Amino acid sequence: MGSVMQATELMDTNSTVQSAMNPSTTGVSRAPQICIIGGAIAIVLGFVLSSSSPAGWLQDYLVHYTFLVSITLGALFFVFLQHLTRAGWSVTVRRTAELMAGTTPMLVAVAFLPIAVTLFIDGLNLYPWAASDFFLHHAELRHKTIYLNIPFFLLRAAFCLAAWWWLGRFYMTRSLAQDTDGDPRWTLVMEKWSPAAALLFTVTVTLAAFDWVMSLAPAWYSTIFPVYIFSGCVVGGLAGLILILLLAQALGFLSHRVVTVEHYHDLGKLLFGFVIFWGYIAFSQYMLIWYGNIPEESQFYLPRQQGIWLYVSLGLVFGHLLIPLVGMMPRAIKRNPWTLGFFAVWLLVFHWLDLYWLIKPNWHPTVGPLSLIGGILGGVGVFGIVIAIVLKGLTRYPPIPVRDPRLNEAIHHEVV
Repeated sequence: MGSVMQATELMDTNSTVQSAMNPSTTGVSRAPQICIIGGAIAIVLGFVLSSSSPAGWLQDYLVHYTFLVSITLGALFFVFLQHLTRAGWSVTVRRTAELMAGTTPMLVAVAFLPIAVTLFIDGLNLYPWAASDFFLHHAELRHKTIYLNIPFFLLRAAFCLAAWWWLGRFYMTRSLAQDTDGDPRWTLVMEKWSPAAALLFTVTVTLAAFDWVMSLAPAWYSTIFPVYIFSGCVVGGLAGLILILLLAQALGFLSHRVVTVEHYHDLGKLLFGFVIFWGYIAFSQYMLIWYGNIPEESQFYLPRQQGIWLYVSLGLVFGHLLIPLVGMMPRAIKRNPWTLGFFAVWLLVFHWLDLYWLIKPNWHPTVGPLSLIGGILGGVGVFGIVIAIVLKGLTRYPPIPVRDPRLNEAIHHEVV
């Protein structure tokens, strides 16, 4: 009886794979181009609405850039986590995450160039420590010149960007190679290197968090800050992955037979868990700084507890933690693509707002509604470009790892 059931499952798997390899995208084959154009228009409109000065545009650019980086890193984390844990349920959603992590790092690297160039232009550079006379006027911070100097900053940035590009390509190329030859050795190789990938990911995310966000306030420090950034990256990456999967299925790029409600349920649980983790890290950082009451640490929260930023801070408490914590708790919410999609959009918006809240108060004691709307519009445009890149990838490559040895387990996955 067991062998008959296995044979039936394998026949069903073969039929499902065949349907996945022949997606029906009639009428929407230009969706990637539409997303690219729509995303570019949204970014330009966002810049026009949010600011009228080059300095303001650069500040918004940094927010959008970190948003793009965070989605890429969240997807990369998801990919190597599946190999690290030898997960079988996620095989059919892994290709979309591989495309997010493997095709966007080049864009991330190129998009860093304007930030690098401004380091050499006094008056336009985003990082105050990069100004030629900064340490002359801040003698108490001169010991940080060993770390905060332009050549070393660029060297660390190059290391991070190269590492993310290599990791993304490593998993995507080997997964695609397995599509061709069906050799299970590729799975063993990806599993073997996943602990090293996790270590490299940890080091580079820590450097990027310190360099690209924390060093905007050179006197401030928080040793838990990279964990805070990491938790936000995973929330953004998972929310983005869920939305792209839903969109790819709605447009016919991905079959409903390979990504089912069972997969969305597990993705929803993972997202729910990292929402709690983000809240735990955010509270831990705030509580420790509040309790210590050291000026070098508390200076970060002071501008964020005044004026409009106080409302943004409270908005993050409710929007990034409490509302999704309560709203996503029921099992039915995570099993319904519409409600899960709603919370994915919700969390992506609040993840962008979290980055905005981390970066913008370093220059602006207040922010107007038009600037905020323009910023959100720019974030929508950035995500539109990510969608376009992934959809294009789904047309070039098999939408699922068709010869992964755990594919049968993924197709017949059920949450008990």
